[in-house]
Amino acid sequence: MHQPEIEQIGEELYFVAASPATRRLRTQAELLSQTDVSVLITGEPGSGKATTAQLIHSLSIRSSFEFMRVSCAALTADLLESELFGYENNNGNGRLESKAGKVEQCAKGTILLESFDTMPIPVQVRLLRLLQNREFTRFGGQSPVRAEVRIIASSQGNLELAVAEKRVHAELYYHLSAFGLSVPPLRERREEIALLLGHFMNRLTRRYSVPAPHFSSALLDACQQYDWPGNLREMEIFVKRFLVFGDESAAVEELRSHPHAAPGPAQGNGNGHEGARNGHTHSEEKSSLKLLVRNAKGEAEKSAIAHALEETHWNRKAAARLLSISYRALLYKIQEYRLVPPREMHRLYGYTVREAK
Repeated sequence: MHQPEIEQIGEELYFVAASPATRRLRTQAELLSQTDVSVLITGEPGSGKATTAQLIHSLSIRSSFEFMRVSCAALTADLLESELFGYENNNGNGRLESKAGKVEQCAKGTILLESFDTMPIPVQVRLLRLLQNREFTRFGGQSPVRAEVRIIASSQGNLELAVAEKRVHAELYYHLSAFGLSVPPLRERREEIALLLGHFMNRLTRRYSVPAPHFSSALLDACQQYDWPGNLREMEIFVKRFLVFGDESAAVEELRSHPHAAPGPAQGNGNGHEGARNGHTHSEEKSSLKLLVRNAKGEAEKSAIAHALEETHWNRKAAARLLSISYRALLYKIQEYRLVPPREMHRLYGYTVREAK
């Protein structure tokens, strides 16, 4: 079954699957959501590891319970241990003070341990015991506490190297990596760039109650050719800056002058024959590149419009509001992409279109 391209999985949190790489990722996440195994998610900073973890949670039987995130890199060893497992302390007056940690607070839910490889080894050992035995002891305590929580861990580092350097407990790594997901960077799913730009713009304009500026073809071309080393996080910040300043020429120049901008057509060796040796001129290369980018943008736009129409049951005015475009512009795009409601498909071609359950 073809999965939705933009899927809401939390308050202002969406999973976008409009490329083969992310559609495959969503399929894997759905498979893992049907079991209760621990999962390891790897990927570059800002690529969407936390969103993928929440997708697994939202598709699982634990979805009605809590989803918590713990940044392991932000806490010292003692603070991280008490944050996860709670603590017990005798105050000297015969009274035992205790505090439940995230593992207890998130009963029947899911905890995402971000940058788990930054955990001190003693905390990693306690986590391994929790995964193996489904129980733990509070920091400073003696009695075992039963835990009913799912653990998802994430990392952006080289875990094999971390294991070799004994920064990551080998047994913990092997336990987690048995069920692993790798989130592809944005430069490997360029088909989604135009769709994601529109998604961030729609979300941010709603949040700040401001009109959406226009993305010109020049700006979209620059975005398509940029490698986005900071991935989705960088793109969201870029859109936010563009929304505030509205300076398109500065935004285009920022992307094109960046070291991570994709290289343009080759300039040759100065003798004017480089293009001829390759069987075509530089202008033809440039035209081909623009055609590819235009086609990619068109497919992304068509998919976004089709999804909005499906979400609103072909209520065109509601779909236009969802897409933050005018009603007349939507009608033009429906005609341009030859989009047809399911009932019209049945009338024209004589078969019934079933809605996905």
